Amino acid sequence: MNQYATDGLIFFPDFKLFDYTKWSTMLEKRVGITIPKERESFLQTKIWSRMRELGVESFSQYWEIINNGITGKLEWIELLDRLTVHETSFFRHKPSYNLVANDFANMLIQNRKFHYKVWSVSCATGEEPYSLAMLIHALKSKSRKENIYYGVTATDVSKPALSVGENAYYCNDKLKDIERSYRGYVNNVNNNIFTIESEIKQRVAFGVFNLLKINVMPAIKFDIIFCQNVLIYFSKEKKIEILEGFKRFLKVGGMLILNPTDIGSWKSNGMTRITYKRTLAYKLD
Repeated sequence: MNQYATDGLIFFPDFKLFDYTKWSTMLEKRVGITIPKERESFLQTKIWSRMRELGVESFSQYWEIINNGITGKLEWIELLDRLTVHETSFFRHKPSYNLVANDFANMLIQNRKFHYKVWSVSCATGEEPYSLAMLIHALKSKSRKENIYYGVTATDVSKPALSVGENAYYCNDKLKDIERSYRGYVNNVNNNIFTIESEIKQRVAFGVFNLLKINVMPAIKFDIIFCQNVLIYFSKEKKIEILEGFKRFLKVGGMLILNPTDIGSWKSNGMTRITYKRTLAYKLD
């Protein structure tokens, strides 16, 4: 009998049998995300919610499912999507975008021809990489220079979130975060939905990336690594490991732009802290 729904009633598993240590350790080992003990109820509720969808009767039974071969790998994707936070918006931290604009503008002044590569780390449902593409495209168009190329690589650990980004359909309430100067890069589908113009979409490439693999993945060199609101989910040791790993992916003179709340302080050989109002950024020497 399905434990969760009988005659309109919802039944609960025995939460006393929930092993916080086992589940939180698996999450940290697989994707590096740390869920502290005080957020045990969050972890418990998210797992239980997925169990209800499947009609699974106990935490131990669900543990067996999620660790069972190909089926387990597919189910892990579903659970991970529920455990990761996709709250984001267009142009979320404007000072960081202003720093990108300043860097790209300087490149336009100093070079007649160049290829500008940006990495949007943990891009969630795509608002961030599309914001970066809009900003760069507007500056490029204004300069009227030819032989200027750019691209935004957008990665996340959640395949469902990436799918939303690739489709690029958003609720109209998100339009409030897009300045009028960029509204030409969106199209209204109906009264509730808008989408991203193809000239912007084609500049953004989405892909799955696990930050725990940063030290073993082949390094593509970027001008900008834009990493916002993700390091807060990792332990201090993992944060440092990831930050050090980013260095392999930067061009000489390239910038790593973090959210000011992501990490208190970080010093690393070959990286220089950039002073720019209300931002946290480093340049590879």
